[in-house]
Order: sequence, then C-alpha cells, then structure tokens
Amino acid sequence: MLKRRIDKVLRSWKDNRGDECLLVNGARQIGKTFSIRQFGRECYKQFIEINFIENPLMLSAFDHALDSNSIIRQLGLRLPGFKLVEGSTLIFLDEIQQCPNARTALKFLSTDHRFDVIASGSLITLMSQDVLSLPVGYEKEIIMYPLCFEEYLWARGYDENVAEMLKEAFSNPSILDNGLVSQYASLLTEYMMIGGMPAAISAFIESNSFDEVKNIQNNILRLNLQDIEKYSNGFEREKIRFALDGIVRQSGDGKKAFSYAQIEKGRSRARDYMPAVEWLQKAQLVYSSSSLSRVDVPLSMHTEQNTSRFYLYDIGMFFNMVSGESMLLRNTVLNNEWGGAAKGRFFEALAADLIHKNGHQLYYYDIPQKLEIDFIIETDKALLPIEVKSGNNKALSLSKLMSKMDIPMGLKLTESSYGLSDRILTLPLFMAAFLSF
Repeated sequence: MLKRRIDKVLRSWKDNRGDECLLVNGARQIGKTFSIRQFGRECYKQFIEINFIENPLMLSAFDHALDSNSIIRQLGLRLPGFKLVEGSTLIFLDEIQQCPNARTALKFLSTDHRFDVIASGSLITLMSQDVLSLPVGYEKEIIMYPLCFEEYLWARGYDENVAEMLKEAFSNPSILDNGLVSQYASLLTEYMMIGGMPAAISAFIESNSFDEVKNIQNNILRLNLQDIEKYSNGFEREKIRFALDGIVRQSGDGKKAFSYAQIEKGRSRARDYMPAVEWLQKAQLVYSSSSLSRVDVPLSMHTEQNTSRFYLYDIGMFFNMVSGESMLLRNTVLNNEWGGAAKGRFFEALAADLIHKNGHQLYYYDIPQKLEIDFIIETDKALLPIEVKSGNNKALSLSKLMSKMDIPMGLKLTESSYGLSDRILTLPLFMAAFLSF
C-alpha cells in the first residue's frame, strides 16, 4: 500500500469541508481512485462508490431532477444495499467527466450535510464544456500528481519525516555527508527511470525489474494515446500526438522556448499546434514553465506570451518515451557512465518534475547570450532563482542575477556538491523535491 500526500488533504477537507464537495483532478493511473477509496473506507461508516465508466447505467440517475433528495432516491433505486448513515457517509463519484449532469449536481449535493461527496476524473477540464452549469463555489478542486520523490522514498521504506530531516540542509548543508549524498542520488536515479506511476513503483518494489516497469509504462502510454483517439476531434488527433512527441523531444534541450515549428519541421506553425498543446495541458499530460520578461513579484504578472517550455507530467514516463526500446540509455544511466548534453537534458527535466510535484509554478528567465536562469519560483518569503548543472560548471547566470537584484538566496543544483558562497546555496539535485523557503 503506497502512502500519499493526498491522504492528509482528504482528512483536512473532511474536517473543514463547509458547503464544498471535493473534486480530484489528475491524469490516468496516478492513484486517485485508490486513495479516495481507502480514505472512504477508513474514515466513514458508509462508503458508496459509483464509477460512471464501469457502471454506465448509473448515468441515468442524474437524468432527472438534480436536487439532493431526488438524486438520493435515484441512487437508492439502482444500488442494492444503498443506505445513508447520516453524518458518516461518503459518496464517491468516480470518472465524473463521463456524467456532466453529476458535475452540475455537486452544487446541490454539497449543501446536504447528511453525507459528503468526492468526485474524481482524468479528463475533467477537457470535458467541462459539456457541463450545463458548473458548480462554482460548491466544489473544491485539487490537482493530484503521480508520486513525488518524497512519496517514492516512503514507498522504499523511508520514514515519513525524512523530508523534514533533509530540509535542515537548506540552513546547514554540512549535514549532507558524502555517504548520504551518494545514497539519495542513487535513489533519485531510480526515481528518474521509474517515475511516480503507482503501478510502476509497486512492480519495481516487488520484482526489482526495470523491464516490468517499462511494460507498465508502455501500457499507461497506450491508455493515454487511446484517450487522445477517443476524446479529441478527428482533425485534432494527429496534431495532438505530434505535439506530444514534440514536447518529449524538446524537453530539457537547452532551447529558449518550445518551438512549434519543430513539431513537423518546416511544416508546422504555432497557431496550428497551440490548441493541441493546450489539449495536452488540460488532460494533465504536460505542464509548462513560463518565460519571464522581468524578475519581479508577482511572477505571474511578468510572463511573456507564447514563449513557454513544456514537460511531460511524469519523469518516469518521459524517460520511457525518450529511451524507447533501446537498452543502451538505461544501462548507461544505471552504470553512471553518462554525461554531456544527454545528462544535462535529463537533469533539467528531473528538476522540473521535483519542483512541480512539490506544488510550485515554474518560470524561467532568458536573455540570449547574456543570462539564462533555468527556473524561478515564488515562495511565501521570496523569489528563488535556480540553476541546474549536471557537471561542476559554475552558475554564471545565477551569479550575474544575484549581483543585480536584491534576492536573498539563489540555488544551484548539482549531482553531488553542496556549500554556500555569495548567497548561492549549492545542493544535490534531490533537494529540489523539498524546497520550502
């Protein structure tokens, strides 16, 4: 059983839900159903699960009046043994994107305090246009991601407080002795290849086989491609698949921004492929890092239009798609015999994955031939510029930015170095998973 960060989120919502249902949005196969089901069975006396894909007959329960009493009546007519334990019942509406009326009904179900309601789905944002009336103000939406590195450590048997212990290195880098750095760097390499899909992690823990991991990742990729076929219009399908391939090819390639022209070299234009990339973002299959015109608070007010970088939603799926059927890359990484541009590319994509899954919006800053900051994030206390180095190169751009701006600290992420000099904190890459300045 994999422990997840969302477990605490679900319990907090239960204790403080007010008049809001919970809507859990996220990509396929990331563990939404498992976590909600476990929460429901542990924290309620009565747990009622309705999956609109597995049981399409339940769709008609929402074809009638959508007030709370009418819906409960319709559910009771369709589900054997249906009953409410007032004050301790959770109704779980899974794959809610298949039933637009159920999404509308959340507005009325949310205010009925005889029971709680959680809905989840994998294409919720894409299919929201089919919802007659969105329950604005009556649902709390959260985005769930594949397992982050911290959750991976839990799965590998590490204590739940390991993150808090490692965070001490932000103020005292000396606690990371060479043995610890080597240990966690090795775990990070595993994580880069396996990623955060629960089935892939479970398979590796049980078999210690990267072949099993790859088989599972390939199956998940097939499911994602099937969704593209099923839920996109005919003329869009090819563009969406091309855009997905283009994002994988360009992630971490050191270019200033994603090039739409390179999707189909010599034949593609931004206006033709922007809707395809937007589709992938709404499907939670890719996320973006936005270019900044200036480094100032709030960062969201200083983004440049149509100049973003894109990353695949999970580093393990990215590694799988890049490596393809070749064993060479995998063996080279496992033997730590890799370097150069390939290593730099994966380090950037891995850093993006660690920071993104830690809940930070990504930005970058680029002045051609003068200054390039890989990532800038906005914490509760300050802006934090970050450079990622796969070797022992100096963070020249970061030094220049720090000399020009009143920023308390910059972060240089490397394979194994650590230390503090001129307000630049150098730490191993795995520490990007625990940023909390």
